[in-house]
This record gives sequence, structure tokens and C-alpha cells, in this order.
Amino acid sequence: MSAIDDLVSVMKGGVQNLGQLVNVIQNIFPRTIGTFTLSNATVTVVTQPAVKANSVVFFTPTNATAALVQRTMGLFHSASTAGASFSISTQSGTAAGTETFEYVVINPI
Repeated sequence: MSAIDDLVSVMKGGVQNLGQLVNVIQNIFPRTIGTFTLSNATVTVVTQPAVKANSVVFFTPTNATAALVQRTMGLFHSASTAGASFSISTQSGTAAGTETFEYVVINPI
């Protein structure tokens, strides 16, 4: 039983170390999450004060219309205004205004 107890002890230590690693990564790369709906336009400005000039914005569709627009109109993160907002633009066409997305903003140090 000693070997099993040793294994359990080592595994507990590994889980604790993994938790600490997650905390370090979250502190190095702070993130902000939210949602937005595309405007009935070619550009949608999303108000988000946590945005910095070097922010990385990831977004994912949350309804079928958004998935279609992302695939067919070429959505991209087109601009950021530090402390205020970021913009999502279509490469071609105008969004209907019903497409919803979730986003994550990561601010590297």
C-alpha cells in the first residue's frame, strides 16, 4: 500500500502545481469576455474599455446566422481603440444585424 500512497501524494502535488500554473498564465495574459451582435452594416464597434492597442480578440458565433456570416462574409477584427472599443468588419457584404457572438480579449504584457 505504500507505493499507492506515494502515487496519490505525487498526484496531489501535481494537481496543486497545475493550479498554480493556470494562475500564472492567467496573470500573464489577462482576459476579458463578453458578447456582441453585429450591426446592420459592414463594421460593428464593440464597446470594451479593457481593450489595449496590442489586444488580441477572439470571437465565435452563437447562432446559425452568425456562423453563416462568419464563413461567407469573412469577418475579421479590423481595429482597436485603447481603453474604448474594438471593431469587427465584414470582408464583403453587410450583416443583417441579428448575428450574435461571444468574444475573448487577451491583453499580452
